[in-house]
Amino acid sequence: MQRPSLLVREQPLDALCHHFGVQPTPGVSTPGPTFDMPIFSRDAPRPTHVLAASSPDQSTIPPLMLPIDAALFARGFDLALPAAAPSGPRASGSGALTLPVVPLSVPHPGTLPLLLLFGMGLEREPNVLAWALLPVSVVEEFPNAAAMALVLARVPSERFERVFRHNQGLWRNILSLGLTDAAMYQLVQTAWNVTAEARRIRQRGTI
Repeated sequence: MQRPSLLVREQPLDALCHHFGVQPTPGVSTPGPTFDMPIFSRDAPRPTHVLAASSPDQSTIPPLMLPIDAALFARGFDLALPAAAPSGPRASGSGALTLPVVPLSVPHPGTLPLLLLFGMGLEREPNVLAWALLPVSVVEEFPNAAAMALVLARVPSERFERVFRHNQGLWRNILSLGLTDAAMYQLVQTAWNVTAEARRIRQRGTI
């Protein structure tokens, strides 16, 4: 039986760390070859590396430190990761896991945890992914893309801009990393197409 999605009650970054039994840990401006992440569950599978995810557009912001399993990443994405420090993960005496750091430049670091969760197969429920991309009222109109776009175009401006930036960033990350999961690719592409059409509707003032 499939376990409940952690995304029902946690943000993607927290859920990603939860899957690997480590605590979310703020990054530093210039990460070294290894990085310590506190362990909160010794029963969870261990990550093999930590991505130091940054964007060329946000060079002054410390990278987002994201635990991964290198084998799952290689299965889920076409992008070959840069070489990391040769040492594997090891537990430190302070109750932390010392992980090799892999620097990774992506268009939108903020949506990378969600992409990693589904791309590495840690989360699998398509409805949960859909709800992470679009308001429930929009998802309820599926598969009528025109109706979905119209409903989305009518949400308040502040919320619409959040949805637009999020879905644009996620889609750009997918293209950058080369997601291999065809079903997820199609779902996010649909969400992005709906979002882009909603933006056009708003710009035309036809709502």
